Amino acid sequence: MNTDPLALERGAAWPAGEVFNPDGRAPLVLVCEHASNRIPPGYADLGCDAHDLSRHIAVDLGAGELARGLALHLDAPAVLCSTSRLFVDCNRAPFESDWIAPVSDGSAIAGNADLSATQRHARAQLVFEPFHALVGETVAAKRRGDGDPLIVAVHSYAPFLDGLARPPVAVIWDQPTPATQVVAALRREVEPVGDNTPYDGRLARGYTFDRHARPFGLRRFAIEVRQDLLGEAGGVATWTRIVGEAIAAAMQARQ
Repeated sequence: MNTDPLALERGAAWPAGEVFNPDGRAPLVLVCEHASNRIPPGYADLGCDAHDLSRHIAVDLGAGELARGLALHLDAPAVLCSTSRLFVDCNRAPFESDWIAPVSDGSAIAGNADLSATQRHARAQLVFEPFHALVGETVAAKRRGDGDPLIVAVHSYAPFLDGLARPPVAVIWDQPTPATQVVAALRREVEPVGDNTPYDGRLARGYTFDRHARPFGLRRFAIEVRQDLLGEAGGVATWTRIVGEAIAAAMQARQ
Protein backbone atom coordinates (compact mmCIF):
# COMPACT_ATOMS: atom_id res chain seq x y z
CA MET A 1 0.00 0.00 0.00
CA ASN A 2 3.00 2.34 0.11
CA THR A 3 2.09 4.03 -3.15
CA ASP A 4 4.84 5.91 -4.95
CA PRO A 5 4.35 9.58 -3.96
CA LEU A 6 4.95 10.53 -7.59
CA ALA A 7 1.72 8.73 -8.46
CA LEU A 8 -0.09 12.01 -7.80
CA GLU A 9 -1.59 13.07 -11.09
CA ARG A 10 1.09 14.68 -13.21
CA GLY A 11 0.65 18.40 -13.63
CA ALA A 12 -2.18 18.62 -11.08
CA ALA A 13 -1.62 20.79 -8.05
CA TRP A 14 -3.12 19.34 -4.88
CA PRO A 15 -4.79 22.07 -2.80
CA ALA A 16 -3.26 21.59 0.63
CA GLY A 17 -5.54 24.23 2.13
CA GLU A 18 -7.72 27.24 1.54
CA VAL A 19 -8.11 30.65 3.09
CA PHE A 20 -11.82 31.35 3.51
CA ASN A 21 -12.92 34.99 3.83
CA PRO A 22 -9.34 36.19 3.30
CA ASP A 23 -10.30 39.86 3.58
CA GLY A 24 -11.90 39.46 7.01
CA ARG A 25 -11.04 42.55 9.06
CA ALA A 26 -11.16 41.28 12.66
CA PRO A 27 -7.83 40.89 14.52
CA LEU A 28 -8.35 37.14 14.48
CA VAL A 29 -7.20 34.11 12.48
CA LEU A 30 -9.21 30.89 12.61
CA VAL A 31 -7.45 27.62 11.78
CA CYS A 32 -9.05 24.24 11.07
CA GLU A 33 -6.41 21.56 10.55
CA HIS A 34 -8.89 18.65 10.37
CA ALA A 35 -11.53 20.10 8.06
CA SER A 36 -11.45 17.43 5.33
CA ASN A 37 -11.40 13.67 4.78
CA ARG A 38 -9.93 13.89 1.26
CA ILE A 39 -6.92 11.80 0.25
CA PRO A 40 -4.79 12.91 -2.73
CA PRO A 41 -5.15 10.84 -5.91
CA GLY A 42 -2.67 8.04 -6.39
CA TYR A 43 -2.79 6.87 -2.76
CA ALA A 44 -5.80 4.50 -3.04
CA ASP A 45 -7.49 6.16 -0.04
CA LEU A 46 -4.65 4.69 2.08
CA GLY A 47 -6.57 1.40 2.02
CA CYS A 48 -9.40 2.92 4.07
CA ASP A 49 -13.05 2.13 3.36
CA ALA A 50 -15.85 4.69 3.22
CA HIS A 51 -16.74 4.04 6.87
CA ASP A 52 -13.29 4.92 8.17
CA LEU A 53 -13.10 7.99 5.94
CA SER A 54 -16.38 9.20 7.47
CA ARG A 55 -15.16 8.80 11.06
CA HIS A 56 -13.39 11.19 13.39
CA ILE A 57 -10.11 9.41 12.64
CA ALA A 58 -10.21 11.00 9.18
CA VAL A 59 -11.93 14.35 9.79
CA ASP A 60 -13.30 16.54 12.57
CA LEU A 61 -16.93 16.25 11.54
CA GLY A 62 -18.60 19.63 11.24
CA ALA A 63 -15.47 21.57 12.17
CA GLY A 64 -14.86 22.94 8.69
CA GLU A 65 -18.42 24.19 8.43
CA LEU A 66 -18.14 25.73 11.91
CA ALA A 67 -14.88 27.46 10.98
CA ARG A 68 -16.46 28.96 7.88
CA GLY A 69 -19.49 30.08 9.87
CA LEU A 70 -17.28 31.72 12.49
CA ALA A 71 -15.24 33.43 9.77
CA LEU A 72 -18.36 35.13 8.46
CA HIS A 73 -19.87 35.77 11.89
CA LEU A 74 -16.69 37.41 13.19
CA ASP A 75 -15.43 38.83 9.86
CA ALA A 76 -12.14 36.97 10.07
CA PRO A 77 -10.06 34.77 7.75
CA ALA A 78 -10.13 31.01 8.30
CA VAL A 79 -7.39 28.69 7.07
CA LEU A 80 -8.70 25.17 6.45
CA CYS A 81 -6.72 22.07 5.54
CA SER A 82 -8.03 20.31 2.42
CA THR A 83 -6.56 16.89 3.26
CA SER A 84 -7.43 14.20 5.79
CA ARG A 85 -5.46 13.97 9.00
CA LEU A 86 -4.87 10.31 8.07
CA PHE A 87 -2.65 11.38 5.17
CA VAL A 88 -0.66 13.73 7.40
CA ASP A 89 -1.84 15.46 10.57
CA CYS A 90 -1.18 19.18 10.26
CA ASN A 91 -1.60 19.69 14.01
CA ARG A 92 1.14 17.23 14.93
CA ALA A 93 4.90 17.62 14.68
CA PRO A 94 6.78 15.36 12.26
CA PHE A 95 8.50 13.54 15.13
CA GLU A 96 5.18 12.52 16.75
CA SER A 97 3.92 8.98 16.20
CA ASP A 98 0.51 10.11 14.93
CA TRP A 99 1.86 12.63 12.41
CA ILE A 100 1.24 9.84 9.88
CA ALA A 101 -0.56 7.23 11.94
CA PRO A 102 -0.32 3.53 10.92
CA VAL A 103 -3.20 2.75 13.32
CA SER A 104 -5.96 5.12 14.42
CA ASP A 105 -8.64 4.27 17.00
CA GLY A 106 -8.31 0.56 16.26
CA SER A 107 -8.28 0.87 12.48
CA ALA A 108 -5.12 -0.15 10.62
CA ILE A 109 -4.21 2.41 7.96
CA ALA A 110 -2.47 0.17 5.42
CA GLY A 111 -1.19 3.04 3.29
CA ASN A 112 0.65 4.48 6.29
CA ALA A 113 2.55 1.31 7.22
CA ASP A 114 6.34 1.19 6.99
CA LEU A 115 6.79 4.46 5.12
CA SER A 116 10.28 5.41 4.06
CA ALA A 117 11.81 8.78 4.88
CA THR A 118 11.31 9.73 1.22
CA GLN A 119 7.60 8.91 1.36
CA ARG A 120 7.12 10.86 4.58
CA HIS A 121 8.98 13.82 3.10
CA ALA A 122 6.75 13.70 0.02
CA ARG A 123 3.63 14.06 2.19
CA ALA A 124 5.18 16.95 4.05
CA GLN A 125 5.93 18.70 0.77
CA LEU A 126 2.52 17.98 -0.70
CA VAL A 127 0.32 19.00 2.25
CA PHE A 128 2.02 19.80 5.56
CA GLU A 129 4.36 22.59 4.52
CA PRO A 130 2.00 24.26 1.99
CA PHE A 131 -0.79 24.30 4.57
CA HIS A 132 1.41 25.86 7.22
CA ALA A 133 2.71 28.35 4.68
CA LEU A 134 -0.92 29.49 4.23
CA VAL A 135 -1.36 29.81 8.00
CA GLY A 136 1.93 31.69 8.34
CA GLU A 137 1.09 34.09 5.51
CA THR A 138 -2.38 34.78 6.95
CA VAL A 139 -1.02 35.45 10.44
CA ALA A 140 1.79 37.63 9.06
CA ALA A 141 -0.69 39.71 7.05
CA LYS A 142 -2.75 40.31 10.19
CA ARG A 143 0.32 41.30 12.18
CA ARG A 144 1.28 43.83 9.50
CA GLY A 145 -2.19 45.29 9.24
CA ASP A 146 -3.95 44.96 12.59
CA GLY A 147 -1.29 44.25 15.17
CA ASP A 148 -1.13 40.91 16.95
CA PRO A 149 -4.15 38.73 16.14
CA LEU A 150 -5.86 36.14 18.29
CA ILE A 151 -5.36 32.61 16.90
CA VAL A 152 -8.26 30.17 17.39
CA ALA A 153 -8.10 26.53 16.33
CA VAL A 154 -11.51 25.03 15.53
CA HIS A 155 -12.10 21.33 16.19
CA SER A 156 -14.85 18.83 16.92
CA TYR A 157 -14.78 15.66 18.97
CA ALA A 158 -16.75 12.46 19.44
CA PRO A 159 -19.53 12.47 22.07
CA PHE A 160 -17.79 9.90 24.30
CA LEU A 161 -14.23 9.19 25.44
CA ASP A 162 -13.54 5.91 27.23
CA GLY A 163 -17.27 5.52 27.86
CA LEU A 164 -17.64 8.96 29.45
CA ALA A 165 -19.77 11.69 27.91
CA ARG A 166 -17.87 14.77 26.79
CA PRO A 167 -19.20 18.28 27.35
CA PRO A 168 -21.02 19.97 24.45
CA VAL A 169 -18.17 22.43 24.01
CA ALA A 170 -14.68 22.88 25.43
CA VAL A 171 -11.94 25.51 25.44
CA ILE A 172 -8.42 24.09 25.34
CA TRP A 173 -5.64 26.46 26.37
CA ASP A 174 -2.08 26.85 27.58
CA GLN A 175 -2.51 30.46 28.74
CA PRO A 176 -5.55 31.64 30.73
CA THR A 177 -6.18 34.84 28.75
CA PRO A 178 -8.47 35.07 26.85
CA ALA A 179 -9.53 31.44 27.31
CA THR A 180 -11.09 32.00 30.74
CA GLN A 181 -13.21 34.85 29.33
CA VAL A 182 -14.41 32.57 26.54
CA VAL A 183 -15.29 29.82 29.02
CA ALA A 184 -17.26 32.31 31.13
CA ALA A 185 -19.13 33.60 28.07
CA LEU A 186 -19.98 30.08 26.93
CA ARG A 187 -21.29 29.17 30.40
CA ARG A 188 -23.87 31.92 30.11
CA GLU A 189 -25.52 29.78 27.41
CA VAL A 190 -24.27 26.20 27.80
CA GLU A 191 -23.51 23.78 30.62
CA PRO A 192 -21.25 22.04 31.11
CA VAL A 193 -18.32 23.69 29.35
CA GLY A 194 -14.98 21.93 29.26
CA ASP A 195 -12.26 24.13 30.72
CA ASN A 196 -9.03 22.53 29.50
CA THR A 197 -10.79 19.18 29.47
CA PRO A 198 -10.94 16.50 28.07
CA TYR A 199 -7.53 17.70 26.82
CA ASP A 200 -5.12 19.88 28.76
CA GLY A 201 -3.60 22.41 26.37
CA ARG A 202 -0.64 22.89 28.73
CA LEU A 203 0.36 19.28 28.07
CA ALA A 204 -1.11 18.42 24.64
CA ARG A 205 0.38 21.33 22.73
CA GLY A 206 -0.79 21.64 19.16
CA TYR A 207 1.78 22.07 16.40
CA THR A 208 -0.08 25.01 14.84
CA PHE A 209 0.27 27.04 18.02
CA ASP A 210 3.89 25.97 18.45
CA ARG A 211 4.72 27.22 14.97
CA HIS A 212 2.48 30.25 14.45
CA ALA A 213 1.45 31.63 17.85
CA ARG A 214 3.88 30.89 20.69
CA PRO A 215 7.04 32.18 18.96
CA PHE A 216 5.35 35.57 18.47
CA GLY A 217 3.61 35.79 21.83
CA LEU A 218 0.17 35.66 20.20
CA ARG A 219 -2.91 34.88 22.24
CA ARG A 220 -4.43 31.52 21.31
CA PHE A 221 -6.83 28.77 22.32
CA ALA A 222 -8.70 25.88 20.72
CA ILE A 223 -12.45 25.32 20.57
CA GLU A 224 -13.90 21.80 20.56
CA VAL A 225 -17.60 21.20 19.82
CA ARG A 226 -19.23 17.78 19.95
CA GLN A 227 -19.64 16.45 16.43
CA ASP A 228 -23.13 15.04 17.07
CA LEU A 229 -24.35 18.52 18.03
CA LEU A 230 -22.86 20.04 14.89
CA GLY A 231 -24.55 17.30 12.87
CA GLU A 232 -28.05 18.13 14.11
CA ALA A 233 -30.40 20.15 11.92
CA GLY A 234 -29.29 23.74 12.33
CA GLY A 235 -26.42 22.64 14.56
CA VAL A 236 -23.66 24.51 12.74
CA ALA A 237 -25.69 27.73 12.76
CA THR A 238 -26.48 27.36 16.46
CA TRP A 239 -22.87 26.73 17.45
CA THR A 240 -21.59 29.44 15.15
CA ARG A 241 -23.70 31.90 17.11
CA ILE A 242 -22.82 30.51 20.56
CA VAL A 243 -19.08 30.19 19.96
CA GLY A 244 -18.91 33.35 17.84
CA GLU A 245 -20.52 35.48 20.54
CA ALA A 246 -18.18 34.05 23.18
CA ILE A 247 -15.10 34.83 21.09
CA ALA A 248 -16.42 38.31 20.27
CA ALA A 249 -17.04 39.04 23.97
CA ALA A 250 -13.46 38.06 24.83
CA MET A 251 -12.07 40.18 22.01
CA GLN A 252 -14.10 43.20 23.12
CA ALA A 253 -12.92 42.79 26.71
CA ARG A 254 -9.35 43.11 25.42
CA GLN A 255 -10.07 46.43 23.72
